[in-house]
Amino acid sequence: METLELRATPREVIGGKQIKALRREDVVPGIIYGHGIEPIAVQFDSREIERAINQAGTSSTVQVYVEGIHDPYLAIFRDVQYHTLKRNVIHLDLQALNLKETVRVPVSVVLTGKSPAVEDLGGVLLHVLNELEIEALPTALVPSIEVDISVLTQIGQSITVSDIVPPSGVTILSAPHDFVVQVIYAEEEKEEAKVVAEPVEVEVISRRPAAEEE
Repeated sequence: METLELRATPREVIGGKQIKALRREDVVPGIIYGHGIEPIAVQFDSREIERAINQAGTSSTVQVYVEGIHDPYLAIFRDVQYHTLKRNVIHLDLQALNLKETVRVPVSVVLTGKSPAVEDLGGVLLHVLNELEIEALPTALVPSIEVDISVLTQIGQSITVSDIVPPSGVTILSAPHDFVVQVIYAEEEKEEAKVVAEPVEVEVISRRPAAEEE
């Protein structure tokens, strides 16, 4: 798997109005941290960051070249903050990796194939688990894990985490008995939708908008 490259420059601006000024110039502030290194405040071109996040996702590695530092950092995106309304990236944390140390990351579940229970028997496919937590060395990280649903031949059948065979070098940490996908009768889906539609009282806790945070 090809490793993406990012260019960064050291950042002297830390917070407040100066950070907002950076963002108006299409600059995204960030932090690079990791085991055995001092955290480094950096900044990126916003278009390059958006492109890298779309391509790399949360579990693919990126080579980060910081101006003034000879060796690049092999890193993954750890925390990406988005503007509340515009949904553009306003801050990100990257974790520098050690090739000899495993790392835990979430990866997307990608469904492949067609389920005979859905195609031929009229069942409804529920994609219950969209992400899996995995652990691997940086060189073994994968952007996603594929799950073949063609084995679901009867309504009522399901695929759990324990049924998935991970790629070489990857350990799945998600609970083994969690459902990933399940085929149900259409009537069951209507009943579930009815339950979700019923009003539920919730406690609202206010939180400062992400646009005001660094």
